Amino acid sequence: MDITVILGATAVVASVGAVWWALAPRPSRASANLFAGLDIPGEQRQDRTSQFGSAVRRFVPKPLLSGLEAKLVQAGHPRGLDLPRLLAVKTLVGLILGVLSLLLGQPLLALALGLFGFFIPDVWVGTQRDKRRASMRDDAPDMIDQLTICVEAGLGLDAALTRVASSTDGPLSEELSRVLQDMRAGMAREQALRAMVERTELPDLRQVILALIQAQKHGVPIADTLRVQSAEIRVKRKQRTEEKAAKLPVKILFPTMLFIMPALFIVLLGPAFLQITHGFGGQ
Repeated sequence: MDITVILGATAVVASVGAVWWALAPRPSRASANLFAGLDIPGEQRQDRTSQFGSAVRRFVPKPLLSGLEAKLVQAGHPRGLDLPRLLAVKTLVGLILGVLSLLLGQPLLALALGLFGFFIPDVWVGTQRDKRRASMRDDAPDMIDQLTICVEAGLGLDAALTRVASSTDGPLSEELSRVLQDMRAGMAREQALRAMVERTELPDLRQVILALIQAQKHGVPIADTLRVQSAEIRVKRKQRTEEKAAKLPVKILFPTMLFIMPALFIVLLGPAFLQITHGFGGQ
């Protein structure tokens, strides 16, 4: 029997078994007694996926796990993904692509596509992280202005943070809410703000937080500090917009030459070419 057929059949059985193991209900004895007679398929599915991801986690190097976890935190856990669920998705995608390649009789391609399928979810998480960072970077000046208005109106910094976090939406508002939750849990304000900086890794936000911490230590009015930081961030946002506008002609050159110019030449020179061809043909 051909070795490729054997490998393909083995991979199919292994992938089907892995998918079944990931999706089959596996409630613990305590949860089975607690939820006896209740149908909670959503919770069971989450537990199954987490169990599968936890099993895969044992075979993944720790540096890779640390990087994935940092990416998930910075991306805001898109679609409710945590590290075990992300590992489960990565493994299943790699298995599916690898099995399909083995069925086509391409063992080397199966290995390549399996690795590609395992790492492609990381690209998606990185894209979500970049979008979230861009949204926070764009919202930072307006939110700092709101903090300035609240502080100038007589609110303390904690009350101003609570007011802004409750009256706005977006990733930056979520991070402020996380800071308030950490402070309610007993974490110092400076430590909670520094933790937000580590989660977001935005230079603009880091500059604002460090300025606030220094202003509190040295007794500088917080409203003045926020106003100066807001002006600097707005200047940086304007510079980024001008930089994007300057890059636009270079980016649009390739699609113009590839798609627009040929169509334009056909419209302008096509009739003349037809007439010349008809004239030579008539002679």
